Amino acid sequence: MSILSWLKQVGSAAVSADLINTEAMTFAKGEEQFHGLDMKGALEAHTAWTKRLEGKLNGENQEALDIATVASDCQCQLGKWIHGTAKQQFGNSPDYEELRRVHADFHLKAGEILNNVLNGDHTMAASNLKEIRYQSGSVQLSLVRLYSHAQH
Repeated sequence: MSILSWLKQVGSAAVSADLINTEAMTFAKGEEQFHGLDMKGALEAHTAWTKRLEGKLNGENQEALDIATVASDCQCQLGKWIHGTAKQQFGNSPDYEELRRVHADFHLKAGEILNNVLNGDHTMAASNLKEIRYQSGSVQLSLVRLYSHAQH
């Protein structure tokens, strides 16, 4: 289904962000790019963070990750876009502000999980992984809402 059809399916404010499934989403021609942002890449990257951090917790991911970089909301592709083009285009929009906020919260929690893992607090890291799954869905849903409102 197209991104706009997918949004209609999951996009009500009452839908829980942990139910978001980007695998069910395909992009119609012209939908993948949103003011210079690769939508599919940005959505998938934030889904992948949970797996990367879970791999760190389980000792399966040997990737060197820096806490400050992970915790920063302006280092990833989406964050650069949020603090650049999106701010210029949509900075006065409540949808933009919601996306900026949930994205920043997501990265702070990701940095906290990485810090937990690196300091050997695996119980807290596992607990925080549950929260970041929800936050990842919130980032995705907020981005798609901004996209949808910008199309109208």
